[in-house]
Amino acid sequence: MIETALSLKGFTLLVEGRKMLDGITFDVPKGSIALLQGARGAGKSALLRSFIHLNEELFDRVSYTGSIKLFGEDIDSLERKSVRKRVAYVDTTFLEAMSNFTLIEFFRFLKGKRFEFEDFAESELDLFHELDLLDLLSLKAETSLKTIPLFKRLSLLVFSTLIRHPEIIILDNILDHLDDDACTEVKNVLLDTRNGVTMIISSRFVLRLLDISDLLIVLKNGKISYVGSPEVFVLNNR
Repeated sequence: MIETALSLKGFTLLVEGRKMLDGITFDVPKGSIALLQGARGAGKSALLRSFIHLNEELFDRVSYTGSIKLFGEDIDSLERKSVRKRVAYVDTTFLEAMSNFTLIEFFRFLKGKRFEFEDFAESELDLFHELDLLDLLSLKAETSLKTIPLFKRLSLLVFSTLIRHPEIIILDNILDHLDDDACTEVKNVLLDTRNGVTMIISSRFVLRLLDISDLLIVLKNGKISYVGSPEVFVLNNR
């Protein structure tokens, strides 16, 4: 029997008195890639932030009913630090923040203020190779990340996430900022490097990511309109 990584049951979320999510119920199997699709304002980010209690840090008044379970344990019973070690959440603010770093500043932020390129472990260099990032190590340490192509910055974010060894990775609307060719490159990177890690990817665009998704969750106005096989969804919506 396949273990469930994340499970929501009757989850309803209110933020600043406004109902953002209403009766959300679905399971994400361990090791799968789930695509959370919905238009802007559908509630995707509010839902994904709920997995790590991030809404409570962004807004003054947050309340909810129902449950979210992480590998069978209610997240309310777990320490937030523990949850965030196991669940890595990345959204577009990470990309914006990266523009303020040079290459060496980014790695020192990850690995300590005395870090130098020669300090990379072999396993990290192997991951650099898998992510097609080795060319960055030939650049000057003071190179601004804003001068690096967007898909390379995304790959760097993937690198910074994978070296933390999370059990679940959440990419919130990140791939929507790429053109089709760059999106394909990043999708290939995710498939090649995830090593059984559970992933949830949110997007406004359903067709771009269906080919790598095991599960499709469609969110509309804070409610689930579809949960199930991507293939069945396509057949039913021809």
